[in-house]
Amino acid sequence: MQPGLHEALGAALQVLHDLGLRYALVGGLAVSAWAVPRATRDADLWVDLEGHENDLVVELRSAGFDVPAMAEELENFGVFRSRHVATGVFIDMFNAVGPLGKSILDRRKQARLGEHDTWLASAEDVAVLKAFSDRPRDLDDLVALLQVTPLDLNYVSQWAERLDASIESNEVSERLRSARAKAKH
Repeated sequence: MQPGLHEALGAALQVLHDLGLRYALVGGLAVSAWAVPRATRDADLWVDLEGHENDLVVELRSAGFDVPAMAEELENFGVFRSRHVATGVFIDMFNAVGPLGKSILDRRKQARLGEHDTWLASAEDVAVLKAFSDRPRDLDDLVALLQVTPLDLNYVSQWAERLDASIESNEVSERLRSARAKAKH
């Protein structure tokens, strides 16, 4: 695990808590919590940012984060990157908008991660996000989730189909099928 990751995550979570923002931990740390521990260099959070962007950037900077381009990155990518200056660790925050963002935050679970109480995306929602990504590491994470964690596969499949429709493809469902086949072996 990246040195300083827990320190940086703790600082970011404190800011979100102080601002009263709903969030859920996703990404490699969520996979580690639900399935098998794995190395990761950053933390990924889905956050209900609506109307709080200015307060968030001020508070993150006050807590020791460099936030160079929040507005531009959110507009272009739906996610922004901040770097905890003391540790060099990146915290990526996705804007939890739309039906998937709402579902992730509505289904989140409270958990203890190291020394931090945090909100964790459900295993199913982590699986959906991993199926949506086309990186090899995300496919491996999806296979691990399928092998270790009992998932509501109906929920995951329905989201895969909805995401496929949004991108006019069947890529997400195909990655899910591929991961399920690998998980059986």
